[in-house]
Amino acid sequence: MKRTIVVLLVMLGCVVSGCSLPRDPASPSTSMEGISILRPPGDVFGLLLDGNTLWCGGVDGVCAVDTKTRMVTAIVDAGRPMTYVRGIARDLDGALWFASERGLVRWNNGTATWFTTKEGLPDNRVNCVLVTKHGDLWVGTWRGAAMRTADGWTVLGKRDGLADDMVRVMLEDKGESLWFGSYVAPAGGLAIRNASGWQTFSTAGGLPHNNVVSLLEAHDGTVWAGTGFLDDGGAVQFQRQGDQWQLCRTLGKAGGLAGGKARSIYVTTDGTLVVGSEFQGVAIQTQDGFRVLTTADGLSDDEVKSMIEDDDGNLWCATRDGLTIIDRQTLLKVEGGAS
Repeated sequence: MKRTIVVLLVMLGCVVSGCSLPRDPASPSTSMEGISILRPPGDVFGLLLDGNTLWCGGVDGVCAVDTKTRMVTAIVDAGRPMTYVRGIARDLDGALWFASERGLVRWNNGTATWFTTKEGLPDNRVNCVLVTKHGDLWVGTWRGAAMRTADGWTVLGKRDGLADDMVRVMLEDKGESLWFGSYVAPAGGLAIRNASGWQTFSTAGGLPHNNVVSLLEAHDGTVWAGTGFLDDGGAVQFQRQGDQWQLCRTLGKAGGLAGGKARSIYVTTDGTLVVGSEFQGVAIQTQDGFRVLTTADGLSDDEVKSMIEDDDGNLWCATRDGLTIIDRQTLLKVEGGAS
């Protein structure tokens, strides 16, 4: 009985903090050439590439990494603790915005400006930040999505069309529709707002899971959503039909992904789909399906939270324990099935 209580407490702690359950001991390393690790940073969530500078948000705040030298070049001092930074965006004036669990931070020329409930945010727990093509600033919080205006903040909630007040991820697609994903299963799901109104998706309409944790628009104009919790969920692809969207493809563990939850999704410049899992590594699309890479292949950790390519085509993976860089040539070998 005591053992059961301890296990339940550990699981509850992981849900509250956003961490994963402890991993099994790693298998003997067979690290591939062309995969390298950078620490610090430590536990990384969000990535933003600005030329040769990669801004990394995580549990301990924000740092900058030079993608050429692969060294940390700056650590942001926001004047007070800025923890659990899950999202980073740059506005049209060049200022950086950091979404943290303690509020929203504007960083410009070394000066930090904080926005919290005192300044009109619906909640200090900011999960994501988005700057639209027209320069509108949006944040997703535990109590709705908020857009910055000249008079303060305009807040949208479930009563306005969101799947739930809790907004974990956001996306603006090429057609300027706004996507809002929640993370409060069994409720929640995905809501899309365009000029025609709202469209929502949930498990009742084909989502593998109502926890939406990642959103990405691919080069072909389709949109991918990653869903799930622990080892349940999957990735879904949407295509546009007129002014509406429809689900056209679902991928899960049975289809070759590393795990059930699609923790992160990325599509490379050559159209290769890459899906990170919660604790089973990353799946890279190949000619014959998917190739899964884990810590045994050289990843810094098996939880891959976000990904981005640098100008040389190297894939940077934000993990729970540092950054993993998969060099371009290694990535091409994996895609071609040669590795």
